[in-house]
Amino acid sequence: MSARCDAIEERLSDLALAGEIELVDAELRAHLVGCSACSAHARFLRAVVAALDELDAVPAVRPGALAAAQRRAVRALRAQAPPPSFGRELASALGLGVLALPVVIGHAWLVARGAEALLAPWLPRAVIAWLGFEYFGSLALAVGALYAAIPLALAAARRIPEEAT
Repeated sequence: MSARCDAIEERLSDLALAGEIELVDAELRAHLVGCSACSAHARFLRAVVAALDELDAVPAVRPGALAAAQRRAVRALRAQAPPPSFGRELASALGLGVLALPVVIGHAWLVARGAEALLAPWLPRAVIAWLGFEYFGSLALAVGALYAAIPLALAAARRIPEEAT
């Protein structure tokens, strides 16, 4: 089989795939008359096209099966989608945490003013200042630890789904 026959068989296959196997030009027809291998390939392709035309049409897909396939496809696409950026998650979590900060500061100020009003008659001013420093210091450490735990909690929450898959 020559390179020309290979090219003609490929052209015949392309015509068959396009559904135009009967539309061969004069040059191709002349070659098919003279070449038994190419004419056998053309007969084979015509038989394949005829057999495919005789097949029954593909039955319609049931709506339930289509919906289930779509749900699985959406789930698979979501699993492949990149997770939201860590910076955006961190900013939203810290933003919510900052909203609570004025409440914490206001409460601490009220506790300090109340303690000063209650303890001023019995304790010297230096002791009250020291108690206030201790109270505000421990409060600052607790709130700082709470805000420092937010990125760690987000990182742990992101790692759990990755390990589960």
